[in-house]
Amino acid sequence: MTARAKADHGSAASGLHLQMSKLLISCLIVAIAATGALVVTLIVGFPERPGPPPGIPGVPPGPPPNFQGVAVLVVVTGMFVLAWLAVLVAFSRDQILSRLSPERDGTVDEEQMKDLLDEVRTALAADREREWQAISERLAEYGEQRETDGYLNGMRVATESQPVDANVRSIRRPPAQR
Repeated sequence: MTARAKADHGSAASGLHLQMSKLLISCLIVAIAATGALVVTLIVGFPERPGPPPGIPGVPPGPPPNFQGVAVLVVVTGMFVLAWLAVLVAFSRDQILSRLSPERDGTVDEEQMKDLLDEVRTALAADREREWQAISERLAEYGEQRETDGYLNGMRVATESQPVDANVRSIRRPPAQR
């Protein structure tokens, strides 16, 4: 691929290249079916049924409203939204993949992939080792600080002029003397 072809990739002059994958096509079919189901549900579920206005004396009230149609409409609308969202995600995925590897045409060199994976594994191992060293240093500093604080606190208690009346009770009772 030349430098000019890379510069023209995705520009208005070269046109929009629509990558149609199997996932995008299947999502489009499902989305179109969901749109049709929504339209049919709207037409069948809510026909024009004008009734008498409420509160007219002498006219009996109409039947109670049927909420089953509303429930079906909510479910079909949810399917409609999710189907078109899936189309959007699949389209975005295909565009990103086509921008990441415009020269590959779907083929992957196995040796290059192994080399890239080895580089990533090496980098991850080095990062893990650095993080382990940093955590070990922090733990050592924390341990030293706790040890020093304990020693200083013990020295303060030992040098106090007044004896400390500690009310210490053992957990176990001493054996009874017979």
